[in-house]
Amino acid sequence: MARYNDLMPFMRLNEKQRQALELEVVPSEARLELTRIIRDRCQVVHGDEDGGIALLRENEFINIANQVLGKPIYTLEGGDWGEYHPAEHAWHHGQRELIMRLPTTSQLAEILADYLQRGMMNGTQVNAILTDYNCGFRFNDISDNEFVNIDITIVAPDSIPDADLTKDHPNVRKLVLRMETALSTQDFAGVLHASASILETLAKDVMQSSTVNDQPLGAFFAGYRKKSLLPEPVLDYMMEVYKARNKEPLAGHGSLTLPTVDTVQAVVLCELTKSIVRIERSLAEQAIDLSKTATTKTAASMGPLTV
Repeated sequence: MARYNDLMPFMRLNEKQRQALELEVVPSEARLELTRIIRDRCQVVHGDEDGGIALLRENEFINIANQVLGKPIYTLEGGDWGEYHPAEHAWHHGQRELIMRLPTTSQLAEILADYLQRGMMNGTQVNAILTDYNCGFRFNDISDNEFVNIDITIVAPDSIPDADLTKDHPNVRKLVLRMETALSTQDFAGVLHASASILETLAKDVMQSSTVNDQPLGAFFAGYRKKSLLPEPVLDYMMEVYKARNKEPLAGHGSLTLPTVDTVQAVVLCELTKSIVRIERSLAEQAIDLSKTATTKTAASMGPLTV
C-alpha cells in the first residue's frame, strides 16, 4: 500500500533542501530561458484572436508565482461579454516577464515544481535548462497512473562541474564548497581565492550582461557598484578581497613566498562571503515590489472599454 506522502502532490521544500539552495545562484540567462517557455505557453493561438485565453493562462502563471512569493492574488474580471480591457493584457505581459526574475532560488524551485505539477511546463525542458547552467537542483516526475507527483533532487556540490569564470556564471554553491574545504584544510590562500571567485560570480549575476562574462571583477566593478544595492562599505570590502586575491601568495598566482592570511581572517572571510551572497539576493527581491501593482484594478482606473 502506498504511503500517504506518496499520494500527495508537491507541497514544499524540506528544510535541508531549502538550506542547500540558499547559496545557489540561478543565472539570469537561465531565468530568461524559463521566461521564454512561459511566453510560449501563453501565446495567442488560432481561435483566440482577442487573446482572452492567453490572458487566462498568464493570470494562472502569475498567481501561482505570487502564492509562493507571498504577493497578492490578482482576480481577473472581464466585461459583460467576456472581453478584457487592453490594460489587463499590458499589465499581465509585464508581470509575466518578472515572475522568473524575482524569486530566490528556493522560491524559484517551488514555483517551477508547482508549474510542473499542474502540467504547465515540461520537466525535460526545465531540467535541460538547469543542467546547461550547472544549477544545483533537478525535478523528478514520480507520478503513477493515478497521481501526479513532482519531486526535487538537490545536486551534490561535488558533482557540479568545476566553475569556469571565463564563461557563464558558475554555481556559487560549488565555489562555497571549495572555500569551506580550503578552510577545513587550513589552506587560507585557497579560502581567499574561492571567496574572490564567489564575489566575482555574484557581481556578474547582478550585472546581467554578457559583455562582462569574460572580464575580471576589476574591469566592471564600477558598473556593478552602481547597480548593486549593497552598502558602500560592503562593496569596498568586496573590492579589497579582489585586490588581495591578486596580491596574496598562492591565492591568485604561484609564489615562493608564504601566504599571509591567518586563521581568523580566513574564518571571517568565509562567513562574510556567504552573507554577502544572501544579502545581495535579498535586496534584489525587495527592489521590485509587486504589491503596489498586484491589486485588482477597477474599470474606472483603466478607463472605458473601446469595442
